[in-house]
Amino acid sequence: MGRADGKKLKHRDGMARIGALMMGKTRVDCQNHYTHEINVRNVDEYIEMKKKDGVDYTYRDIVIAVFVRIFHLRPGFNRFVVRGKFYQRNYIDVAFMVHKNLRTGEKETLVKCRFTGKETLPEIKRQIDEKIAIAVGGTNETDNFVDSLMGRMPTWFLRFFVNLMRLFDGLGWLSDKFMFETSPFHCSFLISDLKSVHLGPTWHHMYNFGNCGFMACMGKEQLVPKVDKATGEIKVEKIMELGVSEDDRVTDGLIFSHMIRTANRIIDNISVLERAPEDDEVKWPAPNEYERKKAAKRAKKAAKKKK
Repeated sequence: MGRADGKKLKHRDGMARIGALMMGKTRVDCQNHYTHEINVRNVDEYIEMKKKDGVDYTYRDIVIAVFVRIFHLRPGFNRFVVRGKFYQRNYIDVAFMVHKNLRTGEKETLVKCRFTGKETLPEIKRQIDEKIAIAVGGTNETDNFVDSLMGRMPTWFLRFFVNLMRLFDGLGWLSDKFMFETSPFHCSFLISDLKSVHLGPTWHHMYNFGNCGFMACMGKEQLVPKVDKATGEIKVEKIMELGVSEDDRVTDGLIFSHMIRTANRIIDNISVLERAPEDDEVKWPAPNEYERKKAAKRAKKAAKKKK
């Protein structure tokens, strides 16, 4: 029986398969942490430009849109491991928590959005805003289920229930409607907006329940002295740090570096998110000097043949 949230990958590198079994029994055993610095100068300029058009973007909107685009262009990121088996996720699911009121300290509530990856930045923002409005204005399905039923159950029953869910999850018996559309543990990536509560970045821990293998925490931006590579001068730049945790069984160091470089390219030209993605719009890794010279030689040879 297949899973409702993903399809099993039949052909997988042997080293990756045995590595998934040898690294550890849980996702926590295989997590890597990385802190990435984002120069938000272009982000600020883009947000200010769009404000003049009556659109109020946030850092979270743009960061989510960047990752949705990357997960679409490179489906290998949108995979997960359950019981040593690799699966390709059917959708790009994004989860994050919001406070209904920061002043009163009301409890957090879950927001979960589902994308195909072909959405533009305005479409992604529209869905995010709609889901946040529903979450803040009332109670979502997850809150209703946890508060009305699980909150009243004795601990021994909750322990039995959670273990049962782990078993069903491993066997792929959980339904999309019952669990995957509302569970924060089953998603492509989970994002934590610590910037909104004026905190620096941290690394979000992995969950052994579910299948989310990518976590990102946005920290409060700061002014940081940086050396200009072109002039060697020291300049003060506005930097936001992004704390990333990822499942090493799915994303190795090389692939992860490609993701970061692609994210930087998109942030340098945020307007590309305003149109639907093209499969070849982001070519990475970037060609090095040797590859550029080879490409130039091939171009010269082709030009001579035409003559």
